[in-house]
Parts: sequence; structure tokens; C-alpha cells
Amino acid sequence: MTGKYNLTCKRGDTFNFQFTVATDSVAWNLTGYSIVMTVKPFVGASTTVITASTANGLITTQDTNGRVIVTIPSTTTAGFAIGRHDYDVVFTAGSVVTTVLEGKFIVTEGVTV
Repeated sequence: MTGKYNLTCKRGDTFNFQFTVATDSVAWNLTGYSIVMTVKPFVGASTTVITASTANGLITTQDTNGRVIVTIPSTTTAGFAIGRHDYDVVFTAGSVVTTVLEGKFIVTEGVTV
């Protein structure tokens, strides 16, 4: 089952989001998984706000305790459009693809930045 969670990102700030994946309170072992978080202006959009992944280093994991860390630098978030976008986080292990998380990715304007 896919979890639903809305995220908020201040434009121009470093975005950091961490979560743990578990089933029946037992953390997944993430060894061998590739993980991709895609943010789009809306579901079905042909353009992408950002793609964070284990491949591009914007997503890291603590494999044995199921911890996923998404970090997007401030230089990247500075270019995000203010507003509501859609995102999902997809795990792939071999031929098994699982959407673990999805929701709104809300970009707000900072007062100082």
C-alpha cells in the first residue's frame, strides 16, 4: 500500500526529508534497491520539477535500518516554481517496482531568502 504524505519546501532552502520504510514495525533492508523521487507540476505532466535518486546522489539510504534520506541543495530549490506540485517515491529491486510514498510537494516563498 502506498503511503500518502504532503511535503513543504521553502524555495531557496536546502530540502531534507527522511523516512523509514517498515512492514509490521520491521524495517526493510534496502540493500540492492534503487530509489527515485519524481516531482512534477501535476500528475501526468510531461515536464519534471526534479528527479532525486540513489543514482544521482540526491537520495541516500541507511540500508539495514530502512532509512531513506532525500537532500536537495538550496541552489536547486531556488529554481522551483512556487505552488503545489505532485510527487512519488518509487523503489525498484530487480523486477519488483513499488510506489512507497506519494502526495503534494508544496513550494513556498521564504521571507528572508
